[in-house]
Amino acid sequence: MTDAPFHDTGYKALFSLPELVQQLIEGFVTPDIAQLLDFSTLELVAGSFVTPAMQSREEDVVWRVKMADTTLYLYLLLEFQSTPDAAMPVRMVQYVAALYDSLIKEKRVDPRRLPPVLPVVLYNGERRWRVATDIGEVIACPPVLRPYQPRLRYYLLDEGAYGDHELAGVRNVVAGIFALENAQSKEEALAVVGRISEALRGMPGRERIDRVLTQWVKRYLQRVHPGAMMGVEESLETGEGTMLATNVQKWAEALLREGVQQGLQQGMHRGQHEGKVWALRQLLRVRFPDADLTPYQSRLDAATDAELEHLLTKAATAATLDAVFATE
Repeated sequence: MTDAPFHDTGYKALFSLPELVQQLIEGFVTPDIAQLLDFSTLELVAGSFVTPAMQSREEDVVWRVKMADTTLYLYLLLEFQSTPDAAMPVRMVQYVAALYDSLIKEKRVDPRRLPPVLPVVLYNGERRWRVATDIGEVIACPPVLRPYQPRLRYYLLDEGAYGDHELAGVRNVVAGIFALENAQSKEEALAVVGRISEALRGMPGRERIDRVLTQWVKRYLQRVHPGAMMGVEESLETGEGTMLATNVQKWAEALLREGVQQGLQQGMHRGQHEGKVWALRQLLRVRFPDADLTPYQSRLDAATDAELEHLLTKAATAATLDAVFATE
């Protein structure tokens, strides 16, 4: 589990991009809500909101967006703890109330006709979220008092609850970010980076998004899978080297070197060559878990070191197993 400050800062940068906010809502929030929103009107709300307990929520992100004849405020709360917070229903009531209070004080809304708020909790802890999503569920009282109790439900996005195939089926950058958080190995992480790069192609404002994504992916891999970043840190700092797609190949080459070392450490008879075969097989299993490698067995057995290096690089970004082995 990575530490909260790193993720709060990194995720705030990611979800300060309107394109990624749109993908988050379209890919992971009920379609009944997404289809009502005019995403071309997304506007980031500046400022921080302070709860009655004077706890600043500067790391959270608030957006507003047109919804039919009104404006929806999207409160995106970034929750990165190792365990779910049992007090979240109470906290969310505080945060939404603080948002309304700020909007009223700044004369952005009429207190007699408040706009709707969609509170979203984005959580990536190791344990699954089992906390109530509505404060009304945790208030113990007799039925006669129920009408007088507060009610507020937040929309939970528990990243770890999504399976690999489910995330692979949502072909957008945000699904790739979730999948990278869930990656268990360097090979799997590299494969997901390739998917993120593919999803990024053709997006409007690609270069701006690419810069933010590359820095986030770089920092994530450095902290969680440092071996996948061997020898590429410097190239990520300047010029075209900051682009995510450019660095997929560098990360593949770094993974290859690590695969060779692991092959040697495991005492394989043919040393470096066998290490390259091992690294390629690992990557192919992660990228194409349902594919049959049997038709390509003879190709793998006969491949030279140079051919294996080329295949590993292709395996990081190819859309299909056939594309990896296609002759050029």
